[in-house]
Amino acid sequence: MSRGSAAPELRPPPQVVVELCGPAMPSSAGALALALLSLACWGTWSNTAKAATHLPFALYYCDFTLGVFVTAAVVFITIGDGRVFLFEDGAAAGGLHVLAALGAGAVFNLANVLLVSGVSLAGLIVAFPVGIGTALVLGTLLTFWIDPASTSYPALLFCGVAAAFCAIVVQVLADREHRGSRQKRDGVTELEHSCEVPHSDGHLRRAERGGVNGGGLGGNAGATIICAVSGVLMACWSPLNAFAMRTAPDGTCDGCLAPLGSSFLFTSAVLLTSPAICACLMRWPLVGSPTTFATYAKLSPRDHALGWLGGAIWAVGTVSNLLSGSKLGLALSYAIGQAAPMVASLWGLVYYREFAGASYRTAALVASMFVLYLAAIALPA
Repeated sequence: MSRGSAAPELRPPPQVVVELCGPAMPSSAGALALALLSLACWGTWSNTAKAATHLPFALYYCDFTLGVFVTAAVVFITIGDGRVFLFEDGAAAGGLHVLAALGAGAVFNLANVLLVSGVSLAGLIVAFPVGIGTALVLGTLLTFWIDPASTSYPALLFCGVAAAFCAIVVQVLADREHRGSRQKRDGVTELEHSCEVPHSDGHLRRAERGGVNGGGLGGNAGATIICAVSGVLMACWSPLNAFAMRTAPDGTCDGCLAPLGSSFLFTSAVLLTSPAICACLMRWPLVGSPTTFATYAKLSPRDHALGWLGGAIWAVGTVSNLLSGSKLGLALSYAIGQAAPMVASLWGLVYYREFAGASYRTAALVASMFVLYLAAIALPA
């Protein structure tokens, strides 16, 4: 080296980048629009399940998971630039993020099935506050703990979560009030009454109230435990995805996944774990009669299409939620998406007219529910 030459520049070693490529980072307005799209999709796919209530749930769920995976794969291939993985260095760090995304899909799949079972056994009065309420509150807290830097106003976020939880409680009270009014009018007992009940992300399903007390907390302890376990598991998939996608404040990451990559791995795990889950549901259904894969093969194209369409709508919502989380913060996008029961309730109110003839008290509760859900979205946004 000559006397007057400059010292060589010292560069830090390259960081690990594991990338499943996707579109450019959305703007703040675009990210909010994507979060609202996820809210709409998660609250709408339930209509396909409502149309498939004549099928055993295991048969519908087989097609649902196929629709989820195929849609996520098509979005990844068409919006991405064709690359899959890009390991620059240190594959071990990237492997942890990949496992987190796969684990998120597996945990979600089990939680969703348990929540469906809990709703079928105990009804909305138990499943909503215990299952979905736990998933909303605990999931948001865990996601914020994993990635706190992504949320600018945590106080508003937690106020929104509190409003959403209150909306869930009011929704349960509205359903209970409306059922009580119908029972008095029609002269039916609690055990004879059945209704469409929402579960995870707004899925509506016809379910009989379980237990001698019509699905109350004391009427079916086993169903309550199932709902609680499903809520805890449902709360885990978002923080796992947050870990898989987490970046440093300067935008760098150590083996992180891009949003489309995370959604692709997530839905791959859903697809891979579904055969075993569906086989168990077919052989030991908690509600209804056993069925087989042979029966599944004999379904009509329309019956298959219901599950595929439901999965496609749900997958679009999930991809949109993860994309919005890359800008808004995953805790915020998850909390907005978990207000999906508001959209499901809108379908029930406007399209299915489930509250036709409701009393003034029920109408006031329903109106309060919508106000609380809107506050839950507006406060953190």
